[in-house]
Amino acid sequence: MTDQLTDQLRFLPASSFTLDAFAEIFTRSFEAYFYESTATAATLAARVRVENIDLSRSLVMLVGDEPAGQALLSLRGARAWCGGFGVLAAFRGRGLAHPLAAALIDQARQSGARSFGLEVLTRNAPAIKTYARAGLQTQRDLLVLEWQRPETSAPPAVARAVEVATPSWLLEHFAALHALPAAWQRDLPSLLVWNEPQALMVAQDGRPTAYVLFYANPDGVLRIVDLGAERAEDVQTLLGALQDRSVRIVDVNEPADSPFISAFVAAGFVEIDRQHEMAIDLA
Repeated sequence: MTDQLTDQLRFLPASSFTLDAFAEIFTRSFEAYFYESTATAATLAARVRVENIDLSRSLVMLVGDEPAGQALLSLRGARAWCGGFGVLAAFRGRGLAHPLAAALIDQARQSGARSFGLEVLTRNAPAIKTYARAGLQTQRDLLVLEWQRPETSAPPAVARAVEVATPSWLLEHFAALHALPAAWQRDLPSLLVWNEPQALMVAQDGRPTAYVLFYANPDGVLRIVDLGAERAEDVQTLLGALQDRSVRIVDVNEPADSPFISAFVAAGFVEIDRQHEMAIDLA
């Protein structure tokens, strides 16, 4: 980063901008990224609610008066998480990601958080380098899994009974059915405020032994937002029930060390992408 840019660099809280203005900055910061990340005021408002984003501690980086980057900070008690990080195309390749990362981590410390984490695609080598330079270390990998129905195949037969259930009641069993920590977006505080997902369960003696929360699009594409279970065979049963009602299923941020990966593989899911979950201790 040149001295001239250093002299012009400053940070403002995202709350200094309207949601419409910040949405434009956010969208521009993900231009030419691996995935389209178009934000609107409405989608940002929904993410603020679901992901506990604190706009007063989230940042817009400026060079002079021109937006150059953004970073979202989410807070839950002693934990902080980055919900989005990007430098606008005109300012990339000039070292600005490093001061932006340092400023966001400083905001996390000032909030009283004792840890700070994020996810980053394993193929995004420049971002991984930036986060590692800021002190973050990889904790585990999270998978993006996908299933698509072959054109010549029929929906799978579901051997065991699968029941429709109420999401709020299922989430009372969240801790018992999750042996591993959930990714931020799939943790209980987010799930409790998701807008009316559908839910299926496998039950025994009046209690769920496995459940899945999901959204189904009109085109038959289904997105899993949470899956918890005691046994891999129950997971495979639920996946079969989902396949019976969809043509494509996507599951984002499934831990790579999950005991249920074998059930996904047996059901025909394949890994289409992978993220590192990285973190730093702020204590």
